Amino acid sequence: MEFTKKLQTQYKLSTNSIALLKEQIQLISFDRKEIVIREGQRNDYTYFVESGSIRTYVNRKDKQVTLSFAFEGDLATNLGPANTLTSKLTIETLEPTTLVRISHTHLEQLFQQSLEIANWGRKLMEKILLEYEHYFMEYYWLEKSAQYHVLIQEYPQLLQRVSLKEIASYLNITPQTLSRIRAHIK
Repeated sequence: MEFTKKLQTQYKLSTNSIALLKEQIQLISFDRKEIVIREGQRNDYTYFVESGSIRTYVNRKDKQVTLSFAFEGDLATNLGPANTLTSKLTIETLEPTTLVRISHTHLEQLFQQSLEIANWGRKLMEKILLEYEHYFMEYYWLEKSAQYHVLIQEYPQLLQRVSLKEIASYLNITPQTLSRIRAHIK
């Protein structure tokens, strides 16, 4: 299980903590291009990618703006308090995908029950904050072709698993502009 593997290798969680988490998780499967949760919809769960891939996006002015991609073992949504009722983003699968889900309520109970799991949750939040900071500090100021180049270096599997339209959305450019950037790089 990719989720368990990441808990062991990246976060160094003990067998006991992993067992506590596994008692509360559910595996759910989706086909390609299925919506897991819509922006504005009630969301009582935190999701992790077990297999496959997802993208998160928001709708702005009749346009989908891709915010992130997640692959095996990655957090697929932000961690939120149990009293957060609506999702701030849409989660869509990019290929057949299996997700691990745990309710916000159970996750908060585990944070209170186990210091090790609470520290894991803190590390996840730090990672999310660092990713957002990285995006705003670095990507925002880079020109679009440099952003594309950095994106492909960081996620070499991206071109095989994500459509060019979605990559263009993530970069906040048109697919035609992305085609010109790609033609220039070759």
